[in-house]
Amino acid sequence: MKNNKLKYLPASIIFSVFWLFFAPTSYSSDADYIKTAVLFVAYDQGESNAFLRIQEKLKNANIPYRILAMGRAAEVFKNDPALIPFDRLTHNEALYENRDHLLNQKLVYQLAESISTKIVYTGMASRAQAQIANIWERRGARVIAFYDNFEPVDSISYVQPFLEELSYLDEFHVPSKTTALSFQSIAASLGAAVTVTGQPALEDWDKVYDETDIFLLRDTLNIHPAQPVVLFAGDYSSSYPKAFQTFIAATRKLPNILFLVSYHPKFDGELERRIIEAQSDGNVHLLHHGTYSTASLSTIASAVIVHKSSVAQQAIYRGKPVIYVADEDYQNLMLTEQLAIRASSADPLAVMIYTHIRGFRPPAVAESLGIPDAPSKTITKWMIDELRQMSD
Repeated sequence: MKNNKLKYLPASIIFSVFWLFFAPTSYSSDADYIKTAVLFVAYDQGESNAFLRIQEKLKNANIPYRILAMGRAAEVFKNDPALIPFDRLTHNEALYENRDHLLNQKLVYQLAESISTKIVYTGMASRAQAQIANIWERRGARVIAFYDNFEPVDSISYVQPFLEELSYLDEFHVPSKTTALSFQSIAASLGAAVTVTGQPALEDWDKVYDETDIFLLRDTLNIHPAQPVVLFAGDYSSSYPKAFQTFIAATRKLPNILFLVSYHPKFDGELERRIIEAQSDGNVHLLHHGTYSTASLSTIASAVIVHKSSVAQQAIYRGKPVIYVADEDYQNLMLTEQLAIRASSADPLAVMIYTHIRGFRPPAVAESLGIPDAPSKTITKWMIDELRQMSD
């Protein structure tokens, strides 16, 4: 990808004015009246990871922001001083368990009456987020919905409650040109624009790849410099155990390859450990959390194998060959765009792994999907430009 350098406003005085004008009166109670430039509305882990990257850039640019967090995002932002502590959002068990759960409309109005903001930047993971977006229709804020997935929006179940409830929006921010095509009819029905911004969460892998010394990593893990390595990234879907057993069967056909396994952070790796001990031939090693991240392990891997993990998208973004272990009827954007390959049984999987070890490489994925460089900078620049227009 090309490095397009984005320039921020040169006048730091403007940022100081923004800060003074929007500075929150307090972080302490539900009753406080809060002024901020940007209000993030987060529910899920995926969008929260992206918001964290954007917030870093806003902080560096001295642009004030606050966060409304619910569901899984309440855990991500629980210690963040920018969190607005509405207990009926952050400690709402019904909301945590159910994306379809509706907030009491009086609470929604209370949020709008107690917060003054210029930009509402919301994820699309729950019906409650749409309620909060809708309430800003006549309150002067720009309302943006951030889509954190590369798949066509009509194929992703977790965003449907949000879209069903949504009645007001200025703009969708989406990760790629390919993804944007699926938003055309939805955006037209709302009179909203669609802007391709990239996915800021991918930048985590950029940072890891820039900072990882692959020779030192191999030495630390006691892996010979010439030893071929393949990484398997786990998930927690219902069909995952069967896929993992297929993977282990393939590893027995490739005794000279070292396979590293990272399990999903929601679990303890017991499933993987049990299957590896019972069925592998000693060339499969389970890596425990707190040692090395999946991203860092991928830097020394000749290929990355997944079942349905989003790690595939991140690995492809970094130019790593990816193989899905899934049934033949499983499809996603990476497969339909021929940016990854799929195996449903051990024999073809072993052949695919060996082919990648021998040097097969996929096309440049970022250019294929139309993913912009530096997504968090792109989004932050958009926010600064919007704030400047509003202040004119």
